[in-house]
Amino acid sequence: MNASRSVVLALGLWLGGCSADRSSGGTAETENAISAREFRVDSLLPEWNRPKGVPTVATLRLDSGNFIFRGLDPAGRDLDLRRMDGSSLPFEILLWDPPRRQARLRVRLDGELLEKGARLAVWQGLPAARRENPASVWSGIPDSQRVELTSVLVDDFEGGSIKTRLPDSSSWYLATSAGTGITLSAMGRAGHAVRLVSTGSSADPVALAAALLVPSPKSLRSIDSIVFWARGKGDARGALERAGAGIQVVAWSAIALDTSWQRIRIVPGSFDTAARSSGGARWDEVRDSLTHLSFWMQGAGELWIDDPRLYGIDRDDLR
Repeated sequence: MNASRSVVLALGLWLGGCSADRSSGGTAETENAISAREFRVDSLLPEWNRPKGVPTVATLRLDSGNFIFRGLDPAGRDLDLRRMDGSSLPFEILLWDPPRRQARLRVRLDGELLEKGARLAVWQGLPAARRENPASVWSGIPDSQRVELTSVLVDDFEGGSIKTRLPDSSSWYLATSAGTGITLSAMGRAGHAVRLVSTGSSADPVALAAALLVPSPKSLRSIDSIVFWARGKGDARGALERAGAGIQVVAWSAIALDTSWQRIRIVPGSFDTAARSSGGARWDEVRDSLTHLSFWMQGAGELWIDDPRLYGIDRDDLR
């Protein structure tokens, strides 16, 4: 995908604006208060999200290049997404940050909106009300399709390789020397998992890491959780990192290990809890410039990891 096409797919295309005089509850909205910006639906759907004849959910990324973040409700309650006939569309707000001129919305697409040349409009400046409806966005959409649209599988460790499943196909690597290396093996779950053995002390941790964002860090603020399977023994941690120019900032969360496989879910709030107790980084210190996903062993121990997946983003966030 070339750079110009990436911009079109990621941001959508601003095709124009409109404004209106409205009256609500005896208060007149001025012409500048209510406006709408049109987006081509085709510009919101990358090649991997183009189902034939069945509903889907598109991600609309707004920034200063395609949206005016002036005088908006702090919670986005003055927004609505509508068809060109004026009827409202089911949508949900994933990220809403007017001071930083960033927003990310999901919108349900079906029927005529899946036809070539279809458009939708983002209205702003409406009387404050809760218009988003996540339940309606996903109504009737299979769980398997929802997972594909709202998460990214980092790796399943199949195929006999330690290359990840990420768009850049980076490889896992041993970030520190106090370990016996990385091995792939079948250990009680279907297929393969990755094994990390640490021989170091708690002062000399060993880390298994994978580069998430190449060639440069990007913001992954909408991450909802990191989910994976783990087993082993010892003091283990899962982390998201910001690294570069000799500086490494790590937001980490403890992993409760057992000798049997456990499904582990780390949420951004877990990083803040760990930061308060041990001096690690808070989520807001790394979320806008992430470079690595890593798993750490503090002291001697063994850690098995399988099927790590990032929820709350899609594969275009990692391109």
